[in-house]
Amino acid sequence: MVGRLFASAAAAALFIASQDGAQTPAYAYQKVMVPVRDGVKLETVILAPTNAKGPLPILIRRSPYGVPSSAAGAGQGSLAALARDGYIFVVQNLRGRFGSEGTFELSSKADPENPKATSETTDAYDSIDWLVKNVPNNNGKVGIFGVSYDGLTSAMTLLRPHPALKAISEQASPADQWMNDDDHRYGALRESYAFEYAVLEQADKNANTNFTFETYDTYSWYLSLGPLSNINAKYLHGTIPYWNSIVQHPDYDAFWKDEAWVRQIKGAFVPNLNVAGFWDQEDPWGPWEIYKRSEVSDPNRYNFIVAGPWFHGQWHAPTADSIGLVTFGGHDTALEFRERIEAPWFRYWLHGEGGKFPWKASTFQTGSNSWRTYSAWPPPSTPTDLYLHPRGVLSFDPPAPGDAYTEYVSDPA
Repeated sequence: MVGRLFASAAAAALFIASQDGAQTPAYAYQKVMVPVRDGVKLETVILAPTNAKGPLPILIRRSPYGVPSSAAGAGQGSLAALARDGYIFVVQNLRGRFGSEGTFELSSKADPENPKATSETTDAYDSIDWLVKNVPNNNGKVGIFGVSYDGLTSAMTLLRPHPALKAISEQASPADQWMNDDDHRYGALRESYAFEYAVLEQADKNANTNFTFETYDTYSWYLSLGPLSNINAKYLHGTIPYWNSIVQHPDYDAFWKDEAWVRQIKGAFVPNLNVAGFWDQEDPWGPWEIYKRSEVSDPNRYNFIVAGPWFHGQWHAPTADSIGLVTFGGHDTALEFRERIEAPWFRYWLHGEGGKFPWKASTFQTGSNSWRTYSAWPPPSTPTDLYLHPRGVLSFDPPAPGDAYTEYVSDPA
């Protein structure tokens, strides 16, 4: 029996230590239950530096994957650059996950105009309100960030941000699960991903549950499965609500449009650093769509995007100097992103140090192996014609009249 660990869960585990030689402060560990508007309490871990010399901003991550059980490893690994600036780190289990009360819907629906409705938007708002009022030695400024699902919970604060929320960095957030994030590719169901992820998060509220396959070769398992209905008929028996919804809504109907929270973005009202991977196998669409919709109204220049040649969450890996056989000319793009972009981003908005980025978009360009910056995205461009030539050649020059085609004899028989 073989289970599989999802990259989204691994990428989201930002508070786990990895190899890093930087000196980081020691942290005090506290677990609390934070109440939200409907009386549900959310399991929340507060990691406060023990040697803080003054009030610090709060940097929060809201996750379905679990919270740290101790302060061991806090501020290390991919968080080392942030930790050196000084933050009170907060990690919160989402509603219905692990020690948090309520039911986990695995949903990105939001109705910010309804004061009685609850969602990841309202749970974040209420949690931030409680934290700034109850966490000692905070400076009243809050940032939120995360990768994948943790990026989604960060991004959804854009719909109704708390006044204390001064900076966001959504990273690889899904925006529309039917269009081109996670579960579908423009309506084509990603059966293996959607099924296994629904099981991962809804089979057991106290665990991340990998489905146990009956064979080592999962591809063979799917080939022999038969119709989609067999997943419920033979294995799940209707026990996973999100999978039931996927099966019941194959088309882009009201269910998926309600899940597409990004359709409610009206502009950029809190600084947000969108982060995308050009080779993101899970959420290739979300950050770009969030950025595009936020650009509708950005009078304060709050909306930014960074992209690199990364798979899902690779910018928080120990290193990112290559992908497959493609190397980046000696650049550790993950470390460069964290030290030169992510840390200065939060430093400026939460500590008031440094400067606002002079660009709107930054990308790492392979081939030249260099970081590029742009005043707008997409950058200004000039349409250029490309021409097909014989023998598979592509050129900026048009072919000579006699070479403008290639012929061959087709004989299917």
